[in-house]
Amino acid sequence: MNVNNKYQNNNNFTEKMTANFSKTIDAIINHPYISALEKKQISKEKLEVFVCEQYHIIANDRKNFAFIISKASDEISTALFFDCLSAEVKALKNLVLMAEELGISRGKIESYEPLAGCHAYTNYLTRLAVYGSDAEILAAIIVDFAVWGTNCSKISSSLKKGYGFTDSSCIFLDQFATPLPKEFIEKSNNLINSNLPEKEREIQRATRLILDYELLYWNTIYEYSFSPHLF
Repeated sequence: MNVNNKYQNNNNFTEKMTANFSKTIDAIINHPYISALEKKQISKEKLEVFVCEQYHIIANDRKNFAFIISKASDEISTALFFDCLSAEVKALKNLVLMAEELGISRGKIESYEPLAGCHAYTNYLTRLAVYGSDAEILAAIIVDFAVWGTNCSKISSSLKKGYGFTDSSCIFLDQFATPLPKEFIEKSNNLINSNLPEKEREIQRATRLILDYELLYWNTIYEYSFSPHLF
């Protein structure tokens, strides 16, 4: 019998990870930062924190995926990570529209000093890029992307309803709110399953940590969105 049989139900493992880490996921999608935006408790000025952090995070993730592509294990992995890189490049361009809505200059974004708690996520992705396997990276992406996308959808709705943002200025958020393509998920899960059960512990750890760092991002941005000394 093939030892991988129990993982052949394509999404089985990543769905298992989502269930295993549901407590962290719930903490992220029900985060007080999201609630504060819905209640319009965060000033427009402090929305600059979100934009500036995202600029530096995505700029680093763009480099991460470029490096990951250079060491991908096969053509399928290369194509999957190229899709990730393309999404980061597109997101960086779309973020400019959000910055313009808030009147943030390019100089201010580039001179902004990133917060350590917000950048733990992208720095961990750098570690995975250097030392992790394709399966670890893809599992972490699939599970975390759905969580990040849920919050992007909520933020987009709040900004349009309470802050006067337009569809154009929220395209950055709406892009991430769109689910990953079915083909991307299927190919990723096939690759992940091919590494089970041998690499199960490493893949599970990568998924857990990426979610923990995602939660740290929201905790940090929430704290500093109410700090009187940040800007």
